[in-house]
Amino acid sequence: MSLILQFEDCTFDWLYWPQAQEPYSLDTTEYIKSLDAEEDIKLLKSHGWELPPECARILCISTMLLQKGAEKGLTPFTIGSIMCRETLKKKSVIEQIIHKAEDAALPGTSEAEFLDLVSVLMDNHLEGIFP
Repeated sequence: MSLILQFEDCTFDWLYWPQAQEPYSLDTTEYIKSLDAEEDIKLLKSHGWELPPECARILCISTMLLQKGAEKGLTPFTIGSIMCRETLKKKSVIEQIIHKAEDAALPGTSEAEFLDLVSVLMDNHLEGIFP
């Protein structure tokens, strides 16, 4: 199994499937709201799998983006496009948000505080593009 340690490694084969352009159903949107990355990390740990911190961060940020995007009515294609690079050299939108958060975070910032900062920056970005 290959672990994704950073978003530059993120690709989705399904991104250009026709159904990726369709909005989520109400049932799917409700399911997405119920996702809890922290609980998933605890569940993995209870089964003997310690998720590396980089992977845990990716899971938390990906879940956050999925939930915020679904709440705004974004399609899987749009959400996936935020996560994936258009070219090898051009950083994805999510990478840009994370780098802004890293630049703004003070030394000693906890992971929870960092994720809160990412959340605010993500909200600002999504509001700017999808008011």
